[in-house]
Amino acid sequence: MVAEAEADATGTEAGGDAPALVNARVQALLIGGLRLVLAVAALGLSRARGVDAGQAGLLFALGGGLLLIALPASVTRRAGRPRVAETRPLPGGAAVMPNRRALALAMYPSTIGLSAVTLVALAVRPELAAVLAGILAGLGLAALYSAGQLALWERELGGRLYLERGRAGRIFLAPRAQA
Repeated sequence: MVAEAEADATGTEAGGDAPALVNARVQALLIGGLRLVLAVAALGLSRARGVDAGQAGLLFALGGGLLLIALPASVTRRAGRPRVAETRPLPGGAAVMPNRRALALAMYPSTIGLSAVTLVALAVRPELAAVLAGILAGLGLAALYSAGQLALWERELGGRLYLERGRAGRIFLAPRAQA
């Protein structure tokens, strides 16, 4: 009975591995930085494909602006702060994913998909690629904003936040000495 209760608390079967976790703030910083690098590269490639600098800049800003206008509606559907209030202590034996793997998982599907569509647009309509690059930059800025928000919450809570992979993943807090 105790083993079952412990299994329920960690999301594992009795005798199974502890949940695989990602460092929330580091993952947000890494994906945000990668998205911004990809956005700048796509903008540069659209310029190389013949889009005027002024037009490319406006289209880039349009894409970023569209995303940042739509983002608040998405954020209000997620309950970030209430979820952070439900943090649990980091379970013993929890496996923290290497940052490289966590970044690769964070790239799917949005970053990979948007980058692929941007590459296609570069061949067909470089102006559209500039807009898509702006959207990618907006996603990068949103991730960096999230990293900043997570850093504030970690300071307030006195530890490091770790997320369980998956849509309904739980949030765990490790004391700073353990993190």
